[in-house]
Amino acid sequence: MHPFLKWAGGKTQLLDEIRKYYPFITKNITKYAEPFIGSGAVLFDVLSHYTLKEIYISDVNRELINTYTIIRNNINELVELLTKYQKKYWGMNSSEQKEYYLKQRDRFNNLKINGNTNENIEKAALMIFLNRTCFNGLYRVNTKGLFNVPIGSYKKPLICDEENLRVISEKLQNVNIICGDYKSSADFIDQNTFVYFDPPYRPITETANFTSYTENIFGDQEQIKLAEFVKKITGKGALILISNSDPKNTNINDTFFDNLYKDYDIKRVEANRMINCNGEARGKINELLISNFKGEMGMENRDFIVWLAHFKKSIANYEYYTDFKKVYHNVNEMKVELNILNSLIGSKSIEEDFENLLSKYPDVLKCIPILLAVRSNEIDAIDEEGSFTYNFDEPNLTIEQYKKFMRKTGLFDLIQNHIINNLVDYVTGVETGLDSNGRKNRGGHLMENLVESFIKKAGFIKDQTYFKEMYISQITQKWGIDLSAISNQGKMEKRFDFVIKTDNMIYGIETNFYSSGGSKLNETARSYKTLALETDTINGFTFVWFTDGKGWKSARNNLEETFDVMKHIYNINDMENGIITEVFK
Repeated sequence: MHPFLKWAGGKTQLLDEIRKYYPFITKNITKYAEPFIGSGAVLFDVLSHYTLKEIYISDVNRELINTYTIIRNNINELVELLTKYQKKYWGMNSSEQKEYYLKQRDRFNNLKINGNTNENIEKAALMIFLNRTCFNGLYRVNTKGLFNVPIGSYKKPLICDEENLRVISEKLQNVNIICGDYKSSADFIDQNTFVYFDPPYRPITETANFTSYTENIFGDQEQIKLAEFVKKITGKGALILISNSDPKNTNINDTFFDNLYKDYDIKRVEANRMINCNGEARGKINELLISNFKGEMGMENRDFIVWLAHFKKSIANYEYYTDFKKVYHNVNEMKVELNILNSLIGSKSIEEDFENLLSKYPDVLKCIPILLAVRSNEIDAIDEEGSFTYNFDEPNLTIEQYKKFMRKTGLFDLIQNHIINNLVDYVTGVETGLDSNGRKNRGGHLMENLVESFIKKAGFIKDQTYFKEMYISQITQKWGIDLSAISNQGKMEKRFDFVIKTDNMIYGIETNFYSSGGSKLNETARSYKTLALETDTINGFTFVWFTDGKGWKSARNNLEETFDVMKHIYNINDMENGIITEVFK
């Protein structure tokens, strides 16, 4: 589920930062309010991961609220109308599209100014249509309240995202949708509420004023009034998060928000400028996250469902798919023999020519197995005439028997009938196919390599402050720590993928990534749960587990049990958010 509108200042790119403030794991936070709903990126993220008692959204933009309401109450009619718009728009050339766009824009403005103020399905459909087809998905009105954004340059934009709209409709069924300003939320908000305010941003340049989502301007006085409202509901005990622009991007001395929210926690986070008419001005800037409580609620309070949702489908790097260096090396090792065998391609008397070739160049026999995608120098074959083991390194059978092998395996047909034109090219393809079978082995090391890269990035040095593949006995011998509490669960001596040594602690680290399910995952989760409980009794030693992969969804119950008792279990998203420097101190 994702926002159904593109929106200036949309928060999709900041979700990883905003999620750190979610307080829903605290039992008394059962309500959510978002008084400047916009495209709803945070709302939809909350709806995707939490079941709350009450949710409130509002906006002063009547057309926006009408669209949310229609999606909730009239999804079938809305989808039907959007499908009609999309089919018609896709069938037009660019000039026809522009004419149609302007006609639809005029119709939208007419409904906006003169239409029924109640729910309007056509107006909602037009708003989505214009948003998907206008320049950069910008919503802007003039002082008369008329939508005035020009057409964009999209030939076939997705106007009707039916699957997403239907999911949103279902999730909105129990949401209070209100047309009104942020002050209308006062009665809803109490000590059980998390409130997210995303007001129109204060412009950081004269050309970046995109606050005109309605005909009413949200200037500095409005920002001050909002801050007064925040102070009022803080007194109710609500937990509050506010996002806004950072004036210091362009004026280091501009302390407007620092002064306005001096009693609050202010965090600067990096974001990309998403809408700007000047392409050269696009880039990374700071934005503000302002809260009346400390963000990053603590790893011990993490929500398993949210944590699992960040698991990745794959961590394949560019070298994962095929090791072409290895492929080319293997082909070059037999290139001479393969080129000699090329002389048989198209031969009309291939058995005779093969026999003559072998007598003159016996080494060509060594490359026969690879023609069948076999790496071994020996191949077994059995039929009604008997059982034979063919050795292609040191011939052990007659030439007639090897000719029989070539004939019955189909290799003579392959070569004689011009099915292939060059055996070197053919074997390159065979080697590529065989190498792909090695992906599983390469995949097993990808997570280790990834974790090691983060360990190095955090400043640890191999064989000085971190070590690879250490057995329990080696750890005990090196640092004199008693690890006898680790039972090994009836297996061979435990070996950790990595060991990190700091001044105060020894960390034993395990890593794995599972792209597919299986019984092994349940066993892994159970064994690491036991290991975590055992190591909790050892002073000076901490067990840390880095794992990831969509395969865990098939074993989520066992993983959750381990998650509930193990403090230091992390995924790739945690590493990307700096957990290594936080944990290994």
